[in-house]
Amino acid sequence: MRYWLAASVLVSIAVPALADLAAPTVLHLSQTAEKKLTRDILHVELRAEKTGTDAQTVQAAINQLMAKTLAQAKQVQGVEVETGSYSVYRNDSQGQWSGNQALFLSGGDSDTVLKLAGQLLGQGLVMSNLGYEASPKVVKSAEDDLTTQALTELQRRAAAIADQLHSAVTGYRDLNVGNAQTEGGPMPRMMAAPMAAASMPAPVAAAGEATVRVVVSADILLAPKP
Repeated sequence: MRYWLAASVLVSIAVPALADLAAPTVLHLSQTAEKKLTRDILHVELRAEKTGTDAQTVQAAINQLMAKTLAQAKQVQGVEVETGSYSVYRNDSQGQWSGNQALFLSGGDSDTVLKLAGQLLGQGLVMSNLGYEASPKVVKSAEDDLTTQALTELQRRAAAIADQLHSAVTGYRDLNVGNAQTEGGPMPRMMAAPMAAASMPAPVAAAGEATVRVVVSADILLAPKP
């Protein structure tokens, strides 16, 4: 009786140990695929800036200039026009009031946007910022191709790692596939100090490229080769 009791205890300990040895190895792996695409949307930020001895005079001057330039900008087809922040404040060191309001232009035809910007600079606005970005349409157009590249490379790496471990890939779990993304927002190309109202030439700009990427990740199950 003592012999069989000891044997049953040994078996109950050995079975879980064998089960642990049979459990698959889990490989956590991620892969990124990326490509460069030309930025196709131009953004321009202009400002109406005025100073004066009292707040009402400053606001009236800003409102007049903005109304004039906004009406002119809205007549140009293919350019999106939007007003931005408006602020008026007192500069105690100079004993004057200052104020400004932003005007945003954007469009896919950069020549048209730049020409309009030059015209508005000539009306008295000043340049604040200028930059390009890749439109959602352009980013989306690369998504399927990048997804395929990332998944193919993920499978290749998984097989190579498994081979080094004398194992084989037996399955995947928790597969995550991200959407196509670009880094940051619009790419700034120029910052300018206020320029006097005059017959202004159109600003000059170059689109450049944006990096579009897709990231995939998965838990990969590995088992020893027979």
